[in-house]
Amino acid sequence: MSELYLYASPIEAEISLTLDDGRILLGEPCIANGRSDAHRFTLPADTPIQGAVVTVTCSGYVSQANRGILTLDLAGIQMDDFRLTPEPPAPERPTWNPDLDPRALIQAVYEQGEFDLATKQGCGEYTEACCRELFAQQSPLWAHIKKTGAQNQWNGHAVDAVQLLAKAGATDAGIYDIIWSTESPEAEPAWSYKGPPDPNLWMPPV
Repeated sequence: MSELYLYASPIEAEISLTLDDGRILLGEPCIANGRSDAHRFTLPADTPIQGAVVTVTCSGYVSQANRGILTLDLAGIQMDDFRLTPEPPAPERPTWNPDLDPRALIQAVYEQGEFDLATKQGCGEYTEACCRELFAQQSPLWAHIKKTGAQNQWNGHAVDAVQLLAKAGATDAGIYDIIWSTESPEAEPAWSYKGPPDPNLWMPPV
């Protein structure tokens, strides 16, 4: 028998060793080499040199699975110290206010950013920023208008329009142009109802 010691933080983490021959060994928490975060593995005498996957888990932390080479004569594996990263907190659910003025929202996006509306890129990026803001602030039913093939588009969506699938406050469902004189030196933010929304062309905010 040989003993292998692996270390993991936080101290309550669990470690398992899955050998290429199918055997699964569980680490036993212990103190080793002056460290209280050690886990001892007892390796059977017939364990040959082979690959092994070390899996480290702990509630509230992102798990790790790393592969190395296990050698019985040295009772070692190429990696031996594992430190888990805490799980990120769940994102807060947005608080929508359907009574916000969408025209004011897109105007604020323009004033706070740097968008060259004389170019396709500038229009496309402005439309994306507006769609994200409308989606986050007023209603989760704001979306892009999907474009394909040779249609004028940016990242697969209209370069100058967004759509609202259902009424939000005083804002009617519909497709809205948000740039006047698109891709020209005279281009500027606008708000113009163009017609009913098309769920078939729905595309989430980029």
